[in-house]
Amino acid sequence: MISSKEYDFHSLVKVAEMAGLAGVVSFHPAGDDYLVTFPDVADAPKMVADFRARLRGLENNIWNF
Repeated sequence: MISSKEYDFHSLVKVAEMAGLAGVVSFHPAGDDYLVTFPDVADAPKMVADFRARLRGLENNIWNF
């Protein structure tokens, strides 16, 4: 689950594109938040970790300007 208060949908899509995961991950509304689903593959935990790290990196870049 990813809070819509932290990240908007556009940011999630942009990070997926930057991580090479566009079309691989899916985004689903979950109340006011988003559920991001990853494929059920052996390296899924690595994909999730990379996605979250890129979200933090995007957040740091936005707030550092």
